[in-house]
Amino acid sequence: MKFARRLRVEVVASFVLGLALCAGGATAQPMVTPEVTQPVPAQGPRPMPLPALDESVQQLLDQDYLKDAERAALRIRHGQWTNEDLSDASTRATAALLRGDTSSSALSDASLPATLRAEIAVRMGQPQVAIDAIAGDNSPRASRLRAESLIDLGRLADAEVELATLANAGSQHAEDADALADIARAQILLARRRGAEGEGTIGYQQTLDMLARARDAVDRMNWRVPLAEALLLYEKDDYAAAAEALQTTLELNPRVAEAWYVLGRMSADAFDFDRAERIAATLDMLATNDVPDESAAFAPSPLGRMIRTYTRLRQIEGAAALSEIRPLLDAMPTHREARALEVAATAMSFDFAKADELLAKYDELAPASPLPAFVAGKALSSARQYEDAARLLRIASERSPKWAEPLIDLGLSELQAGKLDAARDALNRGLALDRFNTRAQNSAVLLKEIESYTTIESEHFVIRYKPGVDEILAREMLEPLERIFVRVTGDGSGGIRHKPAEKTVIELYPNHRWFATRITGMPALHTFAAATGPVIAMEVPRSGPGHMVGPYDWARVLQHEYVHTVTLSRTKNRLPHWFTEASAVYLEDAPDDINSLQILARAAQAERWFDFDTINVMFVRPKKPTDRAQAYAQGAWMYRHIIERFGDTSVLELMDLYASGVREEEAFQRVLKVSRAEFFESFTNWARERLEGWGLVPTDSKKSIEQLLGEAGVEEFKKELLDQWYQEQPENPFVLAEYIKSEIDPRTELVTPEIADRLRTLARVSPMDPMPHRLLARFELSSSETGSTERAIAHLEFLDAREQHSTSFAMELSRQYAKLAQWDKAIAKVTRATQISPYDATIREHAATIALRAGNPTLAERHILALTKLEPDKAIHQQRLEAVRKMIKN
Repeated sequence: MKFARRLRVEVVASFVLGLALCAGGATAQPMVTPEVTQPVPAQGPRPMPLPALDESVQQLLDQDYLKDAERAALRIRHGQWTNEDLSDASTRATAALLRGDTSSSALSDASLPATLRAEIAVRMGQPQVAIDAIAGDNSPRASRLRAESLIDLGRLADAEVELATLANAGSQHAEDADALADIARAQILLARRRGAEGEGTIGYQQTLDMLARARDAVDRMNWRVPLAEALLLYEKDDYAAAAEALQTTLELNPRVAEAWYVLGRMSADAFDFDRAERIAATLDMLATNDVPDESAAFAPSPLGRMIRTYTRLRQIEGAAALSEIRPLLDAMPTHREARALEVAATAMSFDFAKADELLAKYDELAPASPLPAFVAGKALSSARQYEDAARLLRIASERSPKWAEPLIDLGLSELQAGKLDAARDALNRGLALDRFNTRAQNSAVLLKEIESYTTIESEHFVIRYKPGVDEILAREMLEPLERIFVRVTGDGSGGIRHKPAEKTVIELYPNHRWFATRITGMPALHTFAAATGPVIAMEVPRSGPGHMVGPYDWARVLQHEYVHTVTLSRTKNRLPHWFTEASAVYLEDAPDDINSLQILARAAQAERWFDFDTINVMFVRPKKPTDRAQAYAQGAWMYRHIIERFGDTSVLELMDLYASGVREEEAFQRVLKVSRAEFFESFTNWARERLEGWGLVPTDSKKSIEQLLGEAGVEEFKKELLDQWYQEQPENPFVLAEYIKSEIDPRTELVTPEIADRLRTLARVSPMDPMPHRLLARFELSSSETGSTERAIAHLEFLDAREQHSTSFAMELSRQYAKLAQWDKAIAKVTRATQISPYDATIREHAATIALRAGNPTLAERHILALTKLEPDKAIHQQRLEAVRKMIKN
């Protein structure tokens, strides 16, 4: 059972990590992946390993007292059958249905039991056939299938009557676990008609209690019970608990295709696309073979196609989603969920007129069904198509006014769009119907928190903040934000040349919990600032409990996020993930940092660049710790290469094509006149040349230490060998850096004049390496030679330009510029320090002192006023404030 437990932990962990991505409609930018329309090839995503069978089930199957027929029936029930067990049409059809095979000839056998024929018809999208098959049968299974069929026909009132009868029949079937599972599923559907806690509905906790009793007291080996529990938990957005229930289901029967399907849906929701693809392959495998064979190739199955369609929708790939679902529609033209996915995929292709046409045609199958509008609206919300998402989610809610989920998704979508009143109204109505939905609960609490916030405005921004000490930061943000506006929307290099129609809202959150809840609907997120389009939320740059990163350069971060706001506005929120991140990094106007460059250097040396499809996934689901960082760095360089080779307007022309729905390959060929493959070859050559020129990638004439060791035939070098290499190649950056390290005591890092000369050479041959600048800055600061201050400043400026969290370089620069009486520069640097760490009283003291020495009492007043809020118990600050105000008045 060790393997089963390991898989359980892995599956549940995936959804815990994915909660921040799947909740709230959008934290990740749109992504692009290739179309998948052909049968899954042998080299494609491999199926997931089937979980080991639960020990108690295995022990039951091994009991000697079982007759052969009993053992065979148990093997079928728990997905352990052999070909010999499938001895007639009924057992073959039961097994085929369990594993999601809709092509088995056994399914059309007229001798099958009525409930089995009805379930087959439901799976095939033939609800009237199902109803006819079970006419007069009032068993729980038949009643549930009849209700589902009535829903598929749009006969919602009739379905409600059927569901109400079944939902209240728990006491009649208290010792039948199968029946209780069907009753629980009926209760889920009834809650959509009457409200989860509405009159005549069986409440959420009651359903959970009933299922718990069915599991613990009636039949703990019944897989249908945890499957029903998983469906209920999924309905409440409790992903981690739903994953646990699904894992339990699969340990009781590893071949339950429905359980794999729900797990695949959740994986797509959580942006775990690799897992979703593997689950789709698992469904293909199960549907293809009676006995699973993970090494074979499989034709796409109906359930596998739907998982891949949901995945394509989550990746903002409407055309690929359509290509994936159409073969299923050709085979089963009346399959309701497939038809709903067609509506969503068409809308995701931004052909909204066609989507509305398909929505109308769906009404011919199921009049006034909320399903297609809900599926399409939810997908569009994830793609940040807020206006169209809201329209469709409202349609879904109007068609099923007691179903909470469309209202909750509408509220979360409006929250991301910055429409707080609309979000509050939708979430409150949703919670009135279902008070147990986790995302809705968290977001409603957040809205109450936001109600207490204060706002201040400038020409292009609204800042929303919690009253109190955060007002210091809020008021200091307005002027830098307007400078950011001019840069990002302007026509400078990389400027977007577009102005959003409305003011952008900046929301300052006093701790990480509130920020994460704002962005995701769940209080767990591993970042500290994010744009959802018209709203940018950020955690304040403060140290202490409840804060994730402490101080950071908020102006640079906001410049990055505001680029997202502007590009999403210009492109109608339609552009590849790598492209929007690349434009944001480019417009940070910051130099490459050494960590990113070293990651790119390793990619160049190993020829492990991310292609256009892989790079998008790496932002959201990296496989290695460095993958996300490489995606950012590589994407930014790809964007830079476009601008340098094709000009500033090329990226804008690409944006406009993306806005019109043109996909990336076609856009590249129309604007850049090259294919993506041709561009990629050009980019990798350009990138390698640049990295070689900066001494970060070895060449034939400047080999790395590892290469030199290989040539010398040794594994580790001795000092004598390093000395020899240095004498032979004094300007080889790899040798020189290692030689300098060997000459410096790591405890003191004392630099002699001779070592300083070598450090200057290293700074020239490896111009992006901060190490020589750090050591030379300390050396020059300790020197009394003429010009040492100016030389120290040059090195400090290099370091400060690349620093995002520490104020040390900015503070030292302010002191050095003050020593030279260069007050404008001293003020600029101390202002940068207060920008990175606005809540640090020591820095504010220094900033006020610099301002006064520079003859700027107005600026000093600002910092002293901040001190009165940061340290209100220190009377000296108020005294200083009064004194400086007198200076201003006089």
